[in-house]
Amino acid sequence: MVEILAAKKALRRSIKAVCAALPATQIQSESARVAQRLFARDNWKSATKVCAFCSMPGELDTTPILEAAFAANKRVFLPRVEDVKARDMAMVEAFSMADIEAFPRSNWGIAEPPRDDNREDALDARVDLVVVPGVAFDADNGRLGHGAGFYDNW
Repeated sequence: MVEILAAKKALRRSIKAVCAALPATQIQSESARVAQRLFARDNWKSATKVCAFCSMPGELDTTPILEAAFAANKRVFLPRVEDVKARDMAMVEAFSMADIEAFPRSNWGIAEPPRDDNREDALDARVDLVVVPGVAFDADNGRLGHGAGFYDNW
């Protein structure tokens, strides 16, 4: 198990270094390509409630995905860290791009839904589709996350 954790850590570091060296224009064009592939999927087309995430710098830009979801009148749910030490998060509803832009920023600089209002939780809403962040994915849909375990716990 220790060897696997070390290999994952090394792979994350290597991939993050490659991504950090990419020009912003390439990140934007690749992000648009990913979004178009998502939009072509039947599970995107049929989904009415979608979990997504707000991007960190150097990561896939989810803005086109979020904009398309709102334009298609899909309900959108975004992560909010509840307890860092417990690696606990909730997915709560966002109502528009303006709503997201007004969100406070987390310790990681990510727009995060506020705690002081009653937003519906994705688990209660029974979402149709979840778009997850990751450092890398393989051909079998295996995911290498950022290593904190929030999505694994959720």
